[in-house]
Amino acid sequence: DYSIFNYEKYFPSTKLIIGIRHPVLWFESLYNFRVTNVPWKEMLPTSDLTRGCISGSQGVCAWRANFHDFLSRLGKTPMSSASEKQLLQLGLDKHAKVGPVFLYEVSQLSESGSDGGVRSAQFRTDLKQFLGLQKEIPPFPLVDTSGRFDFLPVVKNQVDRNKIDICQPQHDIIRDVLMEKATLASTWIRKYFLQSDEVFVSSREHFDLILESWMHDPCPRR
Repeated sequence: DYSIFNYEKYFPSTKLIIGIRHPVLWFESLYNFRVTNVPWKEMLPTSDLTRGCISGSQGVCAWRANFHDFLSRLGKTPMSSASEKQLLQLGLDKHAKVGPVFLYEVSQLSESGSDGGVRSAQFRTDLKQFLGLQKEIPPFPLVDTSGRFDFLPVVKNQVDRNKIDICQPQHDIIRDVLMEKATLASTWIRKYFLQSDEVFVSSREHFDLILESWMHDPCPRR
């Protein structure tokens, strides 16, 4: 609670770069990250993680997927209409006024192909302009996502067994919860957050399409 007001007090003009991801894919990725890099701790079943981050969750829970609720605290939307507030779930009534925001969806960092390559170059140009840089931003490097203990066969085998495929039936409960949040976030961000003159995105039409895809469960497309 204090950090947002410290930004308002001490860094009111600081430009913020914020990345978001489809809540279903975000949850799966974070869950498996914990499994991979903290293999000595057993993760809770996903059906136990539908609300707040309880003991043993290792910071993985559906509550953290309310991206739009957290964005609403940045003071970029009116927050005066019932229709806007109905899209928010957490009741976070403390809001601050911070600097401009560059919002991106994680998939924009790794686009390829002819159209994707053009958008990727445009993304770096838009980010450069947002930050007021003089030099070009080089292509983003690929990140090695292997675990810290993958060199140990016993641990690697354990990790592979404990990773989840969130599209499997045993994860339907958490996926339903996350899809509700994805739908609300997609609607609020497009209808309210992106209307602010202090919120910037790259390739607006394409960004809208990405956010529109949040309205749909990503599993059938796998």
